Amino acid sequence: MSGTTASLRRRFWTAIGGALALAVVAWPTVGCRRKNPVPPPPPSATKSQSPPDAQRLIDPTFLVQVWTETTPPGARIVRLSDGHVHGWTPEIVEVFQSAKPVQLRLELEGYYPVTREVSALSDGELKVVLEPIPKGRHSATKKSKGNKGQKRSN
Repeated sequence: MSGTTASLRRRFWTAIGGALALAVVAWPTVGCRRKNPVPPPPPSATKSQSPPDAQRLIDPTFLVQVWTETTPPGARIVRLSDGHVHGWTPEIVEVFQSAKPVQLRLELEGYYPVTREVSALSDGELKVVLEPIPKGRHSATKKSKGNKGQKRSN
């Protein structure tokens, strides 16, 4: 009788293991399935119709995200319209959706500042390689280290 009980236990645990293996295999295909995209509308019968006005499709309360990245990283991101600092690269900049592009300035000490326009209609990315300022041409605002703070002895 003990042989039958051991055999039943093995079958039980084999069935449980098989069910778990099936669940592990089926989970990515069933549980993480993406919905099919909505097919585009059929082309209009008359070609004389103009496309819908873009202004009607813009939602001024919708935030558009722009991935901003510089080489080298660490540049300050400034919106030119009001001087708002969005952060430092790499960063996701969020702006309200608009038909008018947004101008961003990327600034990093020792590199020329760069101004770029980004679309505020939909999400996007901005990747910029900053150009270093030659060693002898740093801005006039940089102070010389010289003999500052040392007393002269005569």
